[in-house]
Amino acid sequence: MIDTSIIITNYNHDKYLGRCLRSCLKQSIDKGRYEIIVVDDASTDDSRNIIKEFEDRITTTYLGSNVGVAEASNIGIKKAMGAFIMRVDSDDYINENTILFMTEILLANPDIGFVYSDLLLITDAEDILGRIELDTVDKIKKHGAGIMFRKSNMEAIGLYDKELRNAEDYDLITRYFKNFNGYHLRLPLYRYRQVEGSLSKQDRKGWEAKSNKKYE
Repeated sequence: MIDTSIIITNYNHDKYLGRCLRSCLKQSIDKGRYEIIVVDDASTDDSRNIIKEFEDRITTTYLGSNVGVAEASNIGIKKAMGAFIMRVDSDDYINENTILFMTEILLANPDIGFVYSDLLLITDAEDILGRIELDTVDKIKKHGAGIMFRKSNMEAIGLYDKELRNAEDYDLITRYFKNFNGYHLRLPLYRYRQVEGSLSKQDRKGWEAKSNKKYE
């Protein structure tokens, strides 16, 4: 039985996509309990060839035209078989225990609508800049990737707004927060890559690195 679906939307991240997929495939949870769905948003780089290396272990959709992260995410969610949804950005990656820990929390606590962890901010070369503690609502709203939601709740609020090309996470979480409560798992499970020139990540540059400790 599939409990959780990982949704990876990708656009021209061939440099990082393999790392992302490997981290999702090596999760410590039983392999039959989760699935990986990749939606390639009409990439023009070598992403398709990277994805093909993993196609026997993942579900793939190749879009003919670029629709943006919001609509690409919706396409993946609609294909998902899991009761829980977690989106992982294709230039990021996750700790091997991420899906197990978050899935078990949601299974054991039906009153919790979503679960999220802290992040490790990393460079392009995967050097750790520091830990980002998601200890305020504003920080959580800036990090839609890495949060595990209940699919039924996402459907109830209408999924992502497909008209949005930016701030789609902020919009979704704002609507989600109005109806469902969350749980902060105080472990740095998500690896958040600071890609130079990425508009969606520029506001992370000014955040203080709280720790230089290395985490596996």
